[in-house]
Amino acid sequence: MRKTYRIGSLYGKGSTELPPLPTKASNPMLRTFKIIALSSFVSIGVIGLVLYLSSSEPKRNWVVISGHDGGKYHEVAKALRETLTDKEDLEIEVRTSLGSHQNLAELANGRADLALVQNDISSDQEAHCLAILYEEALHLIVREEVKSPRQLNGSVIAMGSREGGTEGMAMATLAHLGIRAGKFSWDPLDESLTKLAKGELDCVCVVTGVGNATIGKHLAKGKLTLLPIGSNPYENLKLTYPFIQPAIIPSGAYPSDSDDRLPRETVSTIGTRVVLVCSPSLEEEDAYAMSGLIDSAKASLTKAHPLFAQLSDPTETLLQHPLHPGARLFYERTKPNFFQEWADTIALVFSLIAVAWWAAKAMGQIYLRRLKDSLDTFFAKVEAITSELIEGVDGERANEIAKELHEIRRETTQKLIAEELGADDSFVIFQRQLHTAQQLVNESLRKSPKS
Repeated sequence: MRKTYRIGSLYGKGSTELPPLPTKASNPMLRTFKIIALSSFVSIGVIGLVLYLSSSEPKRNWVVISGHDGGKYHEVAKALRETLTDKEDLEIEVRTSLGSHQNLAELANGRADLALVQNDISSDQEAHCLAILYEEALHLIVREEVKSPRQLNGSVIAMGSREGGTEGMAMATLAHLGIRAGKFSWDPLDESLTKLAKGELDCVCVVTGVGNATIGKHLAKGKLTLLPIGSNPYENLKLTYPFIQPAIIPSGAYPSDSDDRLPRETVSTIGTRVVLVCSPSLEEEDAYAMSGLIDSAKASLTKAHPLFAQLSDPTETLLQHPLHPGARLFYERTKPNFFQEWADTIALVFSLIAVAWWAAKAMGQIYLRRLKDSLDTFFAKVEAITSELIEGVDGERANEIAKELHEIRRETTQKLIAEELGADDSFVIFQRQLHTAQQLVNESLRKSPKS
């Protein structure tokens, strides 16, 4: 049932019933709910804005630095570009270089996003690994009359480009074999092999993928062959030259001018892995996406270039350059679950909700306090009038008070309807005080002969 309150008439005897309090303002929690709802909407807007500002478009343009034109690095990089651009909306530019050292420098200078690098190459330039692409083997190429490494003492040996990655592994191997070169040459592979065939060099060292087209072209002309370096060179070199692995050059891996292919017997050697590296500043989302794209495209990549059949998990390999956190997330977890992927966003949402809740609570308290202060003003007015009536007033003053009480009742009722006052216990007490004042003024009016 609705509550009604009896209140004395302003202009007559007895009392009349006050109309029931408006139902629109009957629940004091309604205003608090509205404040919380408003704060929540504001919080949602803030969350949306933060997410919009913090989100970034996935990287679409990539620059890959490879190796010299015609080399394995360049072949592999082009196959990577063709395969990935067919699968995804990407733009990949492949640039040539002199080798691993230059690639790391270009990456550090920001002129490339990705680079192919030998895993055994150490450098002051920082890089992070995204994927292991394939394996390379050390080739020692000599003229056919050279049968033993000892014959190379005092000879002229080519190491490829100074910016390439052959020198470290080749020097360690020559020292292991006891070879003391008379002189070193630093020419590109094709030029070095041409000089070797002419007798201007005695040995060409190169770390490359088995089946290198440039090596195959020169071996096919005759006069050149591959020099064996022992039955198991890896066991002797792994302690002094890390980040290498045992490797072989299978018999028949290269063509020759005779019916046989070279080498005629499998050559044991050492090698390393070629890794795809990036700058440490690459976003985790982009590193994750690129690692996942390469892994998912393994079959297509292998069709594009057979060396991609050697793609392997970088978490199982000793790496010279640390695995990028985004790539690690892909390889170790395959795919993050919902909470892992959205953990930061969820934390942000809960934080903003908590802030919104406390803000709404504070705003509610401020609002209720303002309403109480407003009602206190009317309390004070009625209290002063009541005190004056108790002390006694004449008929003229009683009429003025009656009008004042009428105005107070009208104003408070309007504020109640407009939700500028709360229909709570304080308002009920106020109505009772107003009712008492009206009874007193009615009594004064009744006693006054001029009323």
